[in-house]
Amino acid sequence: MKLVIKQITKFVIIGLSAVLVDLIIYYSLTELFKFNTDISKACSFMVGTVYTYYLNKMWTWRYTEKSNRGMIVTFASIYFVSMLINIFVNKLGLTLIPPFEVSLNIQTADYSTNFFSFKGQKFIAFFFATLASAVINFSGQKFLVFKKVKVDLKDETKIEVS
Repeated sequence: MKLVIKQITKFVIIGLSAVLVDLIIYYSLTELFKFNTDISKACSFMVGTVYTYYLNKMWTWRYTEKSNRGMIVTFASIYFVSMLINIFVNKLGLTLIPPFEVSLNIQTADYSTNFFSFKGQKFIAFFFATLASAVINFSGQKFLVFKKVKVDLKDETKIEVS
C-alpha cells in the first residue's frame, strides 16, 4: 500500500505540472490564436501526454529498459481513449456551465484598472475533463502499461522488469 501511495503521489506531481502545460497551451490556442476549442483541447492534451509518458516512465514507474515499443502502443491507446473522454467532458462542461468571468480590478479614487481576468467556465470544464482523464490514465499505466515492473516492497530501489 505504501508503494501505491508513493506512485499516486508521483503521478499527481507529474500530472499537475502536465496540467499546467496543457492549460497554458489550451488557453493560448483558444484565446490568443482563436482556434476551435476541440482542436485546442486535443493539441494541448497530446503535448501533456508526451510530457507525462517520459516523466512517469522514469520517476513514477521507474522503468529503465530501452525497448518500449509495445508499451508505447498500449500507452498511446489508453491516452487516445482518455483524450476522447477529456474532449467530451470539456465540451459537456462548456455546454452545461454558464459563462462567467473572474477578474481582479484595482480601483482608487483616481485610478481604475483590470489587473487580470479569465473565463471561469473554461477553467471549470478543463478541471473536470482533466480529472476524468487522470483516473483513466493512472489506472491504465499501473495495470496495463507498466504492469511488468515489479518493485521490492522492502527495498524500493530494487526493481525488476519481467
